[in-house]
Amino acid sequence: MYRLLKDKNNEFLCEIKLEGASTKDAKVRLFLQGDECEYAFHGKIEEGKCIVPLGKLKKFANLLESGKIRLEVIADDTWFVPYESEYQLEQEKRVTVEVLQPGSTPSKPLVEVKVQEPVPTPRPQVKPTIKAEKKNPITEIKKYLKENTNFNGTPNSLKSVIQKKEHRYYINAICESNRLDKLAVLKQILK
Repeated sequence: MYRLLKDKNNEFLCEIKLEGASTKDAKVRLFLQGDECEYAFHGKIEEGKCIVPLGKLKKFANLLESGKIRLEVIADDTWFVPYESEYQLEQEKRVTVEVLQPGSTPSKPLVEVKVQEPVPTPRPQVKPTIKAEKKNPITEIKKYLKENTNFNGTPNSLKSVIQKKEHRYYINAICESNRLDKLAVLKQILK
C-alpha cells in the first residue's frame, strides 16, 4: 500500500533500470484512479531514479481515500507498467476536538463571594389602593370625535367622519370592547 498525503506536496520516487532501451527519451506517467476518473502525472528519469511530482492532492475532489496507483514507462516505443499497487490518501495534519460539557452541579465552586449589605430600617407598609374608573364609552367616543375630527353634532358630519377608516375603526373598537350596539351608540352621539 502506497501512502499519499492530502495536505502536503507529494513526490513519487523510485529507482528504475531499463535494459535494452535508453532512459534519455523515456516518458514516465503515474496514474491515480479516483471516483469515475483517473489523474495522470508526468515525471522524468534522472540517473536511474524516477521522479514524479504530484503536489497537494486535496485539490482533486474525486480522489478516493484509497484506490489504485500505476506507473507507466514508455521507452523506445514500448509501453511498460513496472509498478501497480493500492494507495491510501491520508491527512498529515489532523486536529481533533472534544468538547467537554460541564456537569449539572459543580463539585465545588470556583469563586465564592459574600456581600454583607446594611440592614435597612423598617418602613411602615403602605398598600396603594388602585381604583379603576369605569369610563362611559359614549363619553369617550364624543371626546375622541371632538379632539380628532370636525364633527359638529349633525348626521351629515357624523357620516363624513365615519367614512374615514381610522375613525370608524376607533368607534367599532369601543363598541365591541363594551359589547354595545353600534347603531344605538351612533344615535346617542347625535343627541
